[in-house]
Amino acid sequence: MVDFEEMRPVLGSITVMGLAYGASYVYSSVRDRSSISTSSRSNSSRKGKKEISVLDGLIKDLTVYILTEYRSLIVTVFGLPLSFAWDCYMSMRATWVRWTKSAPLKHPLRVQAIVEQVQARPLNSPLCTSRPGWMSVSLSSRSYKKRWTTIPMGDLIDILEIDEHKMTIRVEPYVSVGQLTEALLPRGLTLPVVPEMDDLTVGGLIMGTGIESSSHKYGLFHEICLEYELCLADGSVIVATADNEYADLFGAIPYSYGTLALLLSARIRLIPAKAFVRLEYTPHTTQASYLEHFSQLSCGGPSSPMFVEGLVYSKNTAVVMAGDFCDAADVEPSKLNRIGLWWKPWFFKYVESMLHAVSLPLRQPPQQKQQKQHQHQTVVEYVPLRHYYHRHSRSLFWEMELMIPVGNHVLFRWLLGWLMPPKVSFLKLSQTETTRQLTEDTHVAQDFLLPLNRLQQVLEDCDTHFDRVYPIWLCPHDHSFTNGLMPDPVEPNNNNNNNNNHYNNDNDTSITSSGRQMYVDVGVYGLPQCVKDNRAGEFDMRTATRAVVESLSKVGGFQMLYGDVFLTRDEFETMFPHAKYKQLRTKYGATQAFREVYDKMNVCI
Repeated sequence: MVDFEEMRPVLGSITVMGLAYGASYVYSSVRDRSSISTSSRSNSSRKGKKEISVLDGLIKDLTVYILTEYRSLIVTVFGLPLSFAWDCYMSMRATWVRWTKSAPLKHPLRVQAIVEQVQARPLNSPLCTSRPGWMSVSLSSRSYKKRWTTIPMGDLIDILEIDEHKMTIRVEPYVSVGQLTEALLPRGLTLPVVPEMDDLTVGGLIMGTGIESSSHKYGLFHEICLEYELCLADGSVIVATADNEYADLFGAIPYSYGTLALLLSARIRLIPAKAFVRLEYTPHTTQASYLEHFSQLSCGGPSSPMFVEGLVYSKNTAVVMAGDFCDAADVEPSKLNRIGLWWKPWFFKYVESMLHAVSLPLRQPPQQKQQKQHQHQTVVEYVPLRHYYHRHSRSLFWEMELMIPVGNHVLFRWLLGWLMPPKVSFLKLSQTETTRQLTEDTHVAQDFLLPLNRLQQVLEDCDTHFDRVYPIWLCPHDHSFTNGLMPDPVEPNNNNNNNNNHYNNDNDTSITSSGRQMYVDVGVYGLPQCVKDNRAGEFDMRTATRAVVESLSKVGGFQMLYGDVFLTRDEFETMFPHAKYKQLRTKYGATQAFREVYDKMNVCI
């Protein structure tokens, strides 16, 4: 039954919004009339200008007030329809490009235009792409593009080639994950690692990093990439692979954030896919129980499930999920769950409900009963593959709960759920200085990568210093050496499994388990409990983040750089080794054309 009382805040907001816009219209009309009046009476011009200035200030203050206090309504009324319209346009465009097969023909022209701009750049002026900061998925605010020479690369948004014989796909850097799954899944193909959010781009996943629930088998996103087409600082275009003359540069591109070269295209490995995922959910009510189960699934070697993920809802409660590809013929109809349908509950809420449901303990041998007594009955479902890949998209993990508090209400889902989610870029575009500062001061958005055997310690630190920000996302990944900024494994060959089923390709002699270690991504997104309790003054983002990062560095971990950075340059270069990175910047002439990674971060110290 619909509880209309829960919808009352939204209805009230709509009323206020209407009044606010009405007032804004009245102010605008008075301003216009004042403008006409002052132009006809020159002896009153000074008075008229003063009146216009006051009215302009009132309108500006009113607009800021609305965008700040009623942002969820702005997102619902404007952000959702605009996001839907943009998605429709991009989908139609992608269909047209595939039908006309125009992308491969246009790509050389696009590259040539970029080369000419790079070669024509002003001396001593740093280069960067012209993509505005508000279009990135990161919630962090960065302003360096206002000061540097920008290179338009927005046309590089197409899939160039799908080679089903060689099992590769070649794409331009602004191709999104949503485009890839839409193009590949109907062919029975997929990327080995498919990061969750639809709007994440290949360029961002390579120049930064990307991870998903299959990363314990295939590593981070850059490890499924076979070649990069790059534009160097002098405008020359090269192709870098792991075994050609540019192998050193190929290994250093991940985590370089466009400070070594500009990415023009990438060739990526493909694997066969099936239509469904057989997904197991196992609730846990102690930390020891879920950590043990999560570790066993992550380090199980060739027998590990294809997908492993954990959602932690409090210090002692979590749901661990394991999934494998499944043919349609093997799906049990009574257990089919199309979790991506617009009217379905948000995934993280649905998973959380399993902790509250009545469940029976697993039947276990007597010697294991005491050890496993807090692990409850496993629930099995069959989920369409694309629904699984984008299971967190509608709620942007759980960030939509802050933006649209009633978004998971059954009435909202049925009426407007098909419009979800709003584009992160539109969310950022609607920010005022007040909301931006509030986000920076009170909203935690960090991912920490660390050795799996140190997970408990970092979870304790996050619970303490971030004051119980939950849920927390856990995603394991097989971590390897690189040639650039990304820190190396601290205990190579310590996977506790003699795995490594890396790439699932026994015939590929270039793939080896040597020098690898199982790591885990700890994703912390949300508001500290003191902020939720209207005690924001008790929380200091800088102090809390620095405390967690300090603990992280002691165990050989590091943070993803899409979020705010609270490190000095010296501390940053300690966490991220710069020796080989700086050598390559000199070798490939990047020192004058591109600033270092630290200069592109939103540093809050």
